[in-house]
Amino acid sequence: MLEKGKISAFQMGLLMYPVILATGFLSLPAITAHYTQNDIWLTPLIASATGFVSIYTATRLHELFPKQTIIQYSGQLIGKIPGKIVSMIYFLFLTHTAGTITRQYADFVTGTFLFRTPLLLVILSILLLAAFAVRGGIELVARSAVILVPIFILPIFILLLLFPDLDAKNIFPILSGGLLPVIKGAAAPQAWFSEYFLISFFLPNLTDPKKGRKWGIISLSAVVLSLTYINLIILFLLGPDIANKIYPLLVAFRSIGVASFLENLESLLLVMWVVGNFIKLSGFFYMAALAFGQCFELSDCRPIIFPLGLLIAITSLWDLPSLPVMEELIRYVAPFELPTMLTLIPLLLLILAVLRKRKATAGGDSTP
Repeated sequence: MLEKGKISAFQMGLLMYPVILATGFLSLPAITAHYTQNDIWLTPLIASATGFVSIYTATRLHELFPKQTIIQYSGQLIGKIPGKIVSMIYFLFLTHTAGTITRQYADFVTGTFLFRTPLLLVILSILLLAAFAVRGGIELVARSAVILVPIFILPIFILLLLFPDLDAKNIFPILSGGLLPVIKGAAAPQAWFSEYFLISFFLPNLTDPKKGRKWGIISLSAVVLSLTYINLIILFLLGPDIANKIYPLLVAFRSIGVASFLENLESLLLVMWVVGNFIKLSGFFYMAALAFGQCFELSDCRPIIFPLGLLIAITSLWDLPSLPVMEELIRYVAPFELPTMLTLIPLLLLILAVLRKRKATAGGDSTP
């Protein structure tokens, strides 16, 4: 077992909250509003179905294969060589996603706040910080989440200062175009919710694994409520103009003004962005390192941490050469790639595992 650290189910649920929302707060409202208009607030409710399926699949596979991740039990289910291929695919997927997170973080920071700061410097700084956290193991990553998540959550309540400027009438008419536009708008959020399958990398290290599903669902519910709240605030403030904004949440923070002394609060969004993306990047960085170590049966993942960080940096720069390319990836590729990797494939593995268990039980063997 590469990772000997232990975390609680509560820490896992807390860790997953910014893993889903760190990039979702900024990216999703404009994407979903393109299809849903004033029904944007309904999309998290519909998209959450993918999250529930992913959590159930992860916890059910964990019950059948305790102390193992998808990297390990895929070989038992489909054979050693196909299992290695699947493991490498997941490693490349996690590494590529970490690169996307890094580039999205750096583009926002340099494009809205640190205009003259080199993009490479921003990328390397966040990656170096995440590398040290990942090198410390899952316990350090989880404890960082416990400390930083309150800082990540607090600024969203500052949006309540916009109350005098909000127009609740922007929510009407509800479902004027029917349910189909909402389903189309839910395509992007459901991709984010499918990331809840990633708890399968943490379940083997829980001190209370029986509570894994419970805290996964609690975390998912908190994400749905938070995203719905953000969508409503933005809808009441901007109305049908949401789809024309690159970062609607940034516009909302810049609109906050109380008397003449409380203004320019977009710095709070920068705090959210830095803290949330540090936790999210650390999570994906850790899972990519663990996937590589388990795939090649290493005894220690620490020697590969910094080389892997360099690979993530290269991916963020070369694979995503510009902001429009990244936006197209998020808008058109992610809604298919993430659910395929984190919901469909695990669900097929679960079906195969259940069928094998039934066959083994019928034959007098209790092993899955």
